[in-house]
Amino acid sequence: MAESQEQWYQRQAVEHLAQHIPFEQDVASKAEQIEMLRSLVLRHGREMDPEQFGFEARCELIRLGLWDRIGPGPHPEDQEGEELF
Repeated sequence: MAESQEQWYQRQAVEHLAQHIPFEQDVASKAEQIEMLRSLVLRHGREMDPEQFGFEARCELIRLGLWDRIGPGPHPEDQEGEELF
């Protein structure tokens, strides 16, 4: 899966935010950064290759419940009639 320049920029933004969030001390800034990260992942996550992410970013995306939105695989909202719990 070759990345376009735009996809590369989006992935870099997600990766940098995910790596920075655990170290943010200001609660308001941290919340804002989480919302920015969530927005980026929801908007562009399906276009991203999960193999391109580093360990720290992957761990943070998993912690925030966003990892399943990365990559073209099946997503919970795509499965009709199935319970998510």
